[in-house]
Amino acid sequence: MRAFHFPLDSLRTLRQQREQAAQQQYSRALVLCDGAARGLQLAEAGLQTGRRMLTGELAAGATAARILNLRTWCTVLEIRRNECAATVAETRRHAGEAFRLMTIAVREREALDRFHDKSLRLWRRACQAEEQKMFDELAVQRQPASILEKPLLN
Repeated sequence: MRAFHFPLDSLRTLRQQREQAAQQQYSRALVLCDGAARGLQLAEAGLQTGRRMLTGELAAGATAARILNLRTWCTVLEIRRNECAATVAETRRHAGEAFRLMTIAVREREALDRFHDKSLRLWRRACQAEEQKMFDELAVQRQPASILEKPLLN
């Protein structure tokens, strides 16, 4: 019997490669998300520190110039925190899109794998049927002629 050949093997390989690329893209997106989240945490910590400093200076009765400088610095820190929050949102959106593309690639590969497995099962069944047919023919050929000529009992 000839060996099993799946006609869509090259497409199957391409789908596996596409799935791996999508997994890597999703992994990179998650790493970027984590980095952006750490940046946001640092920005928020810096803003809290700046606000504590401003509150402390206000309580201590600092000069107007010092308070204005600290307030300006807190405004800069707020802007930085908002930029970091926007970056986190953007990286999460990219990660969500990468996840969506990865799940599509997985589904496409799994569908082709199921078709491959079904084709392989059908090929094996055909091989077994052909093998059984060959065994049946051998059995018929080996029977003595006298057995074949006996009349059947009523």
